[in-house]
Amino acid sequence: MNTTPEEDRADVDADRRAAADQDFATARELATAGGDTAADEAVELADRAIATYLEELDDVPSAAQVLWFLGRLEDSRGRTDLAAAQLRSAVEGFVVTHDDRGTEVADELVALLRRTGQDDVVEEFLGWQSRLVATVTGEQDRTTAAGRRRAP
Repeated sequence: MNTTPEEDRADVDADRRAAADQDFATARELATAGGDTAADEAVELADRAIATYLEELDDVPSAAQVLWFLGRLEDSRGRTDLAAAQLRSAVEGFVVTHDDRGTEVADELVALLRRTGQDDVVEEFLGWQSRLVATVTGEQDRTTAAGRRRAP
């Protein structure tokens, strides 16, 4: 039976999604197994899932979910700088897609930064988050555009 190019693409996308979902599920299982080797494998699978979600499926919320997982995993491994970067990326993904989970991830990131004595970074992050949310929701200060003040 002949299929249309759209149907072929949908089949390929379904296969890619299934593979990414399986990579993420396996990464979560490995992370709970414990040990550095399992955690390293979990990171590799999670990275592959992120690449598939973003580059092949344009699925930002799913990629953000995996980044959130990675942030937690790296935090548990004592890799707090990497964890913070991943959590920040997850916040960004959730905010730009209007997903309320961004608030929960932001709270986790702030707690991590405070726990590690990075109060200055907390303030920078909160300012960045506020600007991002305002930009995404269209509620930025109407007196500025592209960083310039509008003439009175």
